[in-house]
Amino acid sequence: MSTEGEVLVDRAAAEDRRGRAFYKRAAALLAIWAAVVLAIALSMAPDAYWYSYYAVDYSLGWIRRGLAGEIHGLFPDEHYFVGLAVLRWVPTLLFTAGLAVTARAILRSGRSERRMLLALLLPVLPFGFTYAVFSARTDLIGDAALAVLAVTLMAVTTARATLAASAAFGVLVAVLALIHEATPLLVGLGVAAALAVLAVPLTARMYRWCLAAALGPGLLVAALASLFGRRDVADVFCERIPHGPVNFPTTVTQLLEGFRHYIDYHDWACVAFLPMMDWDAGQAVREVFGLGIVPLTGSTVYGIAVFVIAMLALTHVTGVPLRRFADALRPHRAAVLLGLAMFVPLFLTGMDWIRWWVTIGFNLGLVFALYALRQPEIDGPVTARTRKVFAIGAILLGVLPVGIIPAFGIPVYEM
Repeated sequence: MSTEGEVLVDRAAAEDRRGRAFYKRAAALLAIWAAVVLAIALSMAPDAYWYSYYAVDYSLGWIRRGLAGEIHGLFPDEHYFVGLAVLRWVPTLLFTAGLAVTARAILRSGRSERRMLLALLLPVLPFGFTYAVFSARTDLIGDAALAVLAVTLMAVTTARATLAASAAFGVLVAVLALIHEATPLLVGLGVAAALAVLAVPLTARMYRWCLAAALGPGLLVAALASLFGRRDVADVFCERIPHGPVNFPTTVTQLLEGFRHYIDYHDWACVAFLPMMDWDAGQAVREVFGLGIVPLTGSTVYGIAVFVIAMLALTHVTGVPLRRFADALRPHRAAVLLGLAMFVPLFLTGMDWIRWWVTIGFNLGLVFALYALRQPEIDGPVTARTRKVFAIGAILLGVLPVGIIPAFGIPVYEM
C-alpha cells in the first residue's frame, strides 16, 4: 500500500511530465506558426515600402538615409531589384537574431517554468517575430543591437566593461543613423532603462558616461543628417529609379484577388516616398497633423492598448510586478524620461504613431523581461491555469498580430 509521501511524489512526477509535454507542444506549435508567418510574408506581403528605404544615396552629397542606398549600390545595376529583395530581409533577420539572443539568455539563466514561458512568449508579443517580418524597416537593426546590448550588460561584471559595451553600441548606432536617422531616438529609452537595472551598480557619474557613450554619437549623426542633409533631391532620384513590377496591394479587392497586385516601382516611389526626402521639419509636422484628429486619436488609443497588452503579458508570465520595475528605474528617472522624450520628435514628424508605441513597448518590455530573470518570482511555481492562460494568450497574439499596423489614416497611393 502506497504511503502518503509516495502519493505526493507520484503526483509531482506526473505534474512534471505534463509540464514537459506542454512545453514540447508549445515549442513545436511556435515553430509551425513562425513557418506559416514566414510563408505568408514570402508569398503575399507587399514589397514596395520596404524597398523605398534604399532609394537614395550620397551621389548628390550629404543626405539623410544615404548609407542605405550606398549599400544597395553594391549590387550591379542589372540586379537592382534583386538587391532590393535581399536587403528587404536583412532587418528582419537581424531583429529575429536579437530576439533569439534574448531568448537564449533567458533559457540559460535558469531552469524554471516561468523562464521557459517567457522565452516562448517573446516571439508572439506585439514587437515579436510577426512585427519583424511585416514591419521590415531598417531601424529594426537598431532594435537588434539594443537586445544584444541588454544581454551584454547582464554578463559584464565591471563598470569599465559596461562603458566599453556602451561605447561599442554607440558607434554602431551612429552608423545606423546614416541608414535611418530615427534609430538613436528609437533606442534611447531602452538604453537608459537597461543601464539602470541590468548593468552592474554604477555611480551617477559612470551612469552618465555610459549613457553618453551609448547615445551621444548616434544623436550627433542624426542631428547632422536631419539639419544639414540636402532636401532638393526627389526629382533627381526619381529619374534614377528603374521601372519594374513590385507587389503592392492597397485595396480590399486587390487583397481578395490573392494578395498579388503589381505596380511599377518607379512610379510609386516618385509619388509616395521620394517627395518626403524634400520635406523640412515644418512640412513633416504639417503632414502628420494634416491626417486629422480622428486618425491620430485612434492611433494613440490603439498604440497604448498594444503597449499595455505587451507589458501585462510579460508581468503575468514572469510573476514580477511592474511597480517594482518602475521603482528600480526611479533613481535614474531623469534619463528614462529623456529616453521617452526622444519619441516626441518622432510623433511630431512621423505618421506611424502606433509604430512608435510598439517600439516603446519593445524598449521597456525587453529590459523588463531580462530584469525579471533576477527576481524571485521567476522561479516560482506555475499552475495549470497559468499554462492555459499563456496558451490562450499566445494563440491570440499569434493569430492577431496587433503590432504590425503602423498607424490609422496614412494616405495610400493607388497605382
